[in-house]
Amino acid sequence: MMNAVVISKEKTAVKISFEVSAEVLETGLAFAYNKHKNEIALPGFRKGKVPRKIVEKQFGEGFFYEDAINHIFPENYMAAIKELGLDVVSAPVLDIEYIEGGKGAKFICDVTVKPEVELGQYKGLTVEKVSAEVTDTDVMLELEKVQRQNARKVEVTDRAAQMGDIANINYLGSVDGVPFDGGKAEGHDLELGSHSFIEGFEEAIVGHNIGEEFDINVTFPEAYHAPELAGKAAVFAIKLNSITAKELPELNDAFAEDVSEFSTLDEYKADILAKLAADKTEKARQLQGDKLLDVAVANCKMEVPQVMYDNKIDGMLNEFKENIMRQGLSMEVYYQYMNTNEEMMRETFKDTSIKSVDARLMLEAIAKAENLVISDEELDAEVVKYGESYGIDGQTMLEMIQPEDKDALRQDLLVRAAMKVIEDTAVYTEA
Repeated sequence: MMNAVVISKEKTAVKISFEVSAEVLETGLAFAYNKHKNEIALPGFRKGKVPRKIVEKQFGEGFFYEDAINHIFPENYMAAIKELGLDVVSAPVLDIEYIEGGKGAKFICDVTVKPEVELGQYKGLTVEKVSAEVTDTDVMLELEKVQRQNARKVEVTDRAAQMGDIANINYLGSVDGVPFDGGKAEGHDLELGSHSFIEGFEEAIVGHNIGEEFDINVTFPEAYHAPELAGKAAVFAIKLNSITAKELPELNDAFAEDVSEFSTLDEYKADILAKLAADKTEKARQLQGDKLLDVAVANCKMEVPQVMYDNKIDGMLNEFKENIMRQGLSMEVYYQYMNTNEEMMRETFKDTSIKSVDARLMLEAIAKAENLVISDEELDAEVVKYGESYGIDGQTMLEMIQPEDKDALRQDLLVRAAMKVIEDTAVYTEA
């Protein structure tokens, strides 16, 4: 028994206490001694051979307290909040009422818990339908995209450059007559109309012929990633080396057979139509769901602690950093290139974090109010499905998944089920 009790609770701020026995404290003290014994030397003893009692007599029992607490606190703290049924969303602020060998220890912790949610109307909400219609134009645009991806490059010698061409150029950029870093290249392929360069640069190449040398005058944007160039007027000396045009393949049965698993263009079009319809239907469902969530959340009452929003922003920022690093970049380079910093990035995530946290809290409250349950069979099926999406055998995934991850997945399924309650009872009106 750890005698875990709630000392006080004011909205989401909770103060708790719990005790650990002398035996539990002893495991921590023994751990701390073994961790440091090879560093301790006293006269008359070889390093690593000083008995613990001698060390404690020389330096006091408190010599090992910090490491002992670090060792025993996490597990016993988690057991205490589980015993008290608290849904904690912050790191504990720890105080120690007493700690003594042979007696044990008593910890006082200040924590933040999830807020109470007072649900408003969430059934029978009205939302305007979002069209999921796919037109012939949508299909043709998708076909033209594939057509461009499979274009053949043809060298042009009898005309000037035009939009859509690939211009091979040498360039040298300067500001006030002085070349700047990164402003020089030879044999650079630039697709005109791709907006890869500063506004006005690509347009200025249009109309020039192979072999021509000319200057392009542009102004760097005020928010340019290199501060020393931001807002500056620049001149680029250009030489147009060659022009390549994209020759589009004809849209016919041969094209369909070449780029897809179908032997006719009509079959390929039908497949594109089906995929676009499925995609638009899902996007329409998501948009409608977002609107329903906004209304349902607005009907709720809750006082969300700031730490929950901060935690969400932390998670979003960490995920973003991982994506950037997977692309071989560092955040320092990204911040410099985008003329931003971590504080500004956090600010961009602020609104999304608020919507996400508020919606999640409401959906969890709906799941509880509706007495929704996820069976073990449903949970296992979702684990198998998750594993297979990563090419992992279902049974292997069931054996691999940790209990805490399974609990989190069950909670996600409950939230999905709560969202389905909102969607299934909604009234959908024509646009």
